[in-house]
Amino acid sequence: MNSFLGRAALACAIALAPCMQSASAQTYPAKPIRIIVPYPPGGVIDALIRGVGQQVSEGLAQAVVTDNRPGANTIIALEACAKAPPDGYTLCSSSADGMSFNPGLYASLPYDPDKDFAPITQLVWVNGAILASPGLPANTVKDALAYAKGKPGALNWGSFGIGSTPHIYLDWFKKKAGVDIVHIPYKGSAQIIPALITGEIQMSFIGLGGPVLPQVRAGKLKVLAVTSPKRSALLPDVSTLAEQGVDPHITSWIGVFAPARTPKPVVERLNAEFVKAVHNARFQEQFLKAQAYDAVGNTPEEFAEFLKTDRANAKQVVQTTGIRLEQTRQ
Repeated sequence: MNSFLGRAALACAIALAPCMQSASAQTYPAKPIRIIVPYPPGGVIDALIRGVGQQVSEGLAQAVVTDNRPGANTIIALEACAKAPPDGYTLCSSSADGMSFNPGLYASLPYDPDKDFAPITQLVWVNGAILASPGLPANTVKDALAYAKGKPGALNWGSFGIGSTPHIYLDWFKKKAGVDIVHIPYKGSAQIIPALITGEIQMSFIGLGGPVLPQVRAGKLKVLAVTSPKRSALLPDVSTLAEQGVDPHITSWIGVFAPARTPKPVVERLNAEFVKAVHNARFQEQFLKAQAYDAVGNTPEEFAEFLKTDRANAKQVVQTTGIRLEQTRQ
């Protein structure tokens, strides 16, 4: 008898589950939403999430707060997001670093980028560039690599740390071109930009946003190539890596995710608000353009398909570099 009642209760619960999810989605959100950011406060990615979050907050009539958890190559933040309740009240932002490159860099991760997250939307493309000190006697990446080949160890390259995207760019160039360039890890672009201007380092990869473009236009930084698939409207005279024949096809983007098993109606509601936010004309003019971001705002399904391709490309790049990392807690 008890067995029968147990099966009956289970059947009722299964039958009612869609209704409960629907009711939950209709009342969502009933409390503030948290977005975990894998980077420190004050950076351009943090500013992007805060700016978008403010608009999403207005659309949902609930507070959207950022929770900065930097360190361990974004692993700390993404692990926290993956293990959060799938109720739509904990989200996270990520770039290609955590979702596409980490699976190839680490033998194991405390999260599965394919199974532990529900993609909400890709917010933006990042307009990046290979930058150089004004004193470097080269005007393209191809010229700089040729110069480095003739002077092994003479050039320094700045990155955001071991396994960061600038580090991966450097090692790919080193393997493909057979050059010896010294890797200098910094904590972020705030340290790299002055180092480039003074000639402490000669090359790096950085986004064109924030203080970078004004320094380029003032002649204090040199752009050797843009890393986007096509020329940037910000620097239409600068060729792409593809045009120079030295392109690892590394993409730079920022997106928003929820934990896996977040109800689909909640994901769709969040998608609508985030897409509306990045396509807000005033936000694009006042923030995105200044930070060299191009708005995307795709569907969860489109974002999921893009991630599969991006992860496969990233795996090939990492295999070429040979970089392998051990997990650390910073």
